[in-house]
Amino acid sequence: MIRILCADISSADGRTYGRLYESASDERKRKADRYRRYEDQLRCVTADALLKIALNTDDFQIEKNKYGKPYIKNREGFYYNLSHSGQYVALAFGNTEVGIDIQKHDTATNMRMIADICFARDEKEYVWQNGKRTVERFYEIWTGKESYLKYVGKGLSGDMRSFSVFGQGSKIRCLQNTPDDGYTLSFCSADKEYTLELSDIRQLG
Repeated sequence: MIRILCADISSADGRTYGRLYESASDERKRKADRYRRYEDQLRCVTADALLKIALNTDDFQIEKNKYGKPYIKNREGFYYNLSHSGQYVALAFGNTEVGIDIQKHDTATNMRMIADICFARDEKEYVWQNGKRTVERFYEIWTGKESYLKYVGKGLSGDMRSFSVFGQGSKIRCLQNTPDDGYTLSFCSADKEYTLELSDIRQLG
């Protein structure tokens, strides 16, 4: 089973950040310190807190494959992937490979330009065939493609037009408008069972 932990960071204050920062790993602290924007720092330490919940320990080391996909060193049978957008940080994990992507809907995004560069023909047809749901369908495809590329471990180094999410339908699941209206979350895994757990950042750490 794939477990998805999704933390809402919108209620965080300086005290919350300080607590999560102090309990974060040295690696995460260094990474957070490199960010200039407070929101990025907050997402960084929140991701660390979610990983601790998933691993049930604060003693772990993160490595990366040649494409930059992270994994936990010396932790066989544990796979995970992280994503964040807007007020949410999401972690998917389980005993099989997984990719996840969450995106806040932005109507200012040049959807046609991105679709022309990144979407296969059937994906573009799906997006534009329903004018009332164009934005939702765009983000279904976008998050589905990103979750698949993260699942196979290549990230955005892969050619996004070389495959269609409809051809990977047995693995990609799009949780439309979850966890909140205005967001789309998709994950990709061979495991068909999943749970989604929402939490407030003040409950972490």
